[in-house]
Amino acid sequence: MCVEMKHVKRAMFLTVLLVALACFAGVSLASNLQLMSEKMAKQDLRRNIVESIIGYKVKSEGQFGLTQDANYTVKAKSAAVIKGVVEERIVYDRNKDICICTGYIELDDVKNILGERIRYKNVRVYGVGFGTMSPQYRGYLMAMRAALVNAYDELADKIVGQKISSYSETENFVLTKDINKSMVCAAIYGAYIPNVDIDSRDRGWGWDEGGNAFVKLVLDLRQVKDMLGNRLTYKGANVVEVIGRGSQVDDLKSKSDGEEQFVGKGMAPSATESRSVDLPVGGVTGK
Repeated sequence: MCVEMKHVKRAMFLTVLLVALACFAGVSLASNLQLMSEKMAKQDLRRNIVESIIGYKVKSEGQFGLTQDANYTVKAKSAAVIKGVVEERIVYDRNKDICICTGYIELDDVKNILGERIRYKNVRVYGVGFGTMSPQYRGYLMAMRAALVNAYDELADKIVGQKISSYSETENFVLTKDINKSMVCAAIYGAYIPNVDIDSRDRGWGWDEGGNAFVKLVLDLRQVKDMLGNRLTYKGANVVEVIGRGSQVDDLKSKSDGEEQFVGKGMAPSATESRSVDLPVGGVTGK
C-alpha cells in the first residue's frame, strides 16, 4: 500500500511539473537584447539632458551652388558630469526591440558650455532617450539623432545668423561656376524638447510617414551667445521654437549593402512598459 501511494504521489508531482514547464515554455524569456536597448535609452536620456542644460557648441557648413555637389555638415559637441537623473518612464517594444526612456533632473547651479555658472533655481528639466540593438530599426533612431543636431543648428542659424560666401562666373551667357557656401558657429544652452512623453498630444519628437524624424526645440533666446562668449542682441520674441529634421539614408551617396535584420522578443520587466512603438514602416505607420 505504501509503495502504491509513493507511485501515485510521484506521478502527481511529475504531472504538475510537466504542466508548469508547458506554461513556462509559452512565455518568452527576457533577453540581454532588451537589457542593452534599455541601457542605451537611459544613456541617451542622460546625454540629451546634458546637452539641454550644459549646452552645445555648434558649427555647420553648407554648399549649395548650382555647379557644386550639394553638401551640408553639422558638428556639435558637449561634455559634463551629471548625476541625479530620474528615469520617469521606460517603454519597450519587444517586437521591434525599441526602448524609449523619459525622465528629468532637478537643477540648482550648473556650469554651461562656456564655463559660466548658471542659477536655475530648482528648475526641472525633462528629456527623452532612445535605444535599440536591432539594425532593422536603428535607422529610425539615427534619424532622430540627426534631427536633434539639425534643430540645434537651426536655432544657431536663426539667432546668430549665417556667414555667406558667394561667387559666380558666366561665359557666353552660360553659368560656368557657382559657389554658395554658408557657415554657422554658436554656443547654445537651455534649449529643450517640449512634451517628451510618448503619449503627449503635441509631442516634440516623432517620424513622418516617410520615416524621416523631426524634433522640436524651444529656447529662451536670452540664453544664447556666440562662440566668443558675446551676449547676442535679438529683437524677436524671447522664446522661439524650431523643428529639426533627420533622414535614415543619404540618397546623395551610393547605398551600401543591406545589414542582417534581427528583432528581439524579450519580455519586459515590471518596471518597463511593454507596448508597440508606432513607426512608419513601408510608408504607413507600423505597429
